[in-house]
Amino acid sequence: MPPVALTPEERKQKRLLLALMVTNVVTIVMLLAGFTAGGIIMMTKVNPERKPKEENPMPGPMFPIEDMTYNLGEPNRYAKAAIQIELDMSDLDDKERPAFQEEVRARMPEVRDLIISEISGKTYRDVSTPEGKEQLKEELRLKINTVLSRGEIKEVIFTGFAVQ
Repeated sequence: MPPVALTPEERKQKRLLLALMVTNVVTIVMLLAGFTAGGIIMMTKVNPERKPKEENPMPGPMFPIEDMTYNLGEPNRYAKAAIQIELDMSDLDDKERPAFQEEVRARMPEVRDLIISEISGKTYRDVSTPEGKEQLKEELRLKINTVLSRGEIKEVIFTGFAVQ
């Protein structure tokens, strides 16, 4: 059976039909890719990856500094703070750790004096914002580290803080 010759109108319709089929296939593939990507994105938001243990280490030994009221550097302004200082033991060997903890205990009066001096030099405006509190914690950490010879303070933590 010889091939049937198509009229120009039939060829045009066949090309249009083929173009529509190709367009539909491409659209379906793009939709599937979009749904797959969207599903992956949603799953990462629903189940975020946990930080590796190295990035979130356990805290070091803590030394509490009792809740005290401090005069600020302006009349009739006070700060009340309870503080914990966290020791950085990561660079110390097993023999140095107890000696470092003992040094911190022995120097606690100096540490308290540094804290009193630092806070009493601040104004209400200096310590009333979250940024001001963070700056104060960093300043306290750096000052305390200047009196320690065996190790460092990793972090100063306010467990209570109020200004008036």
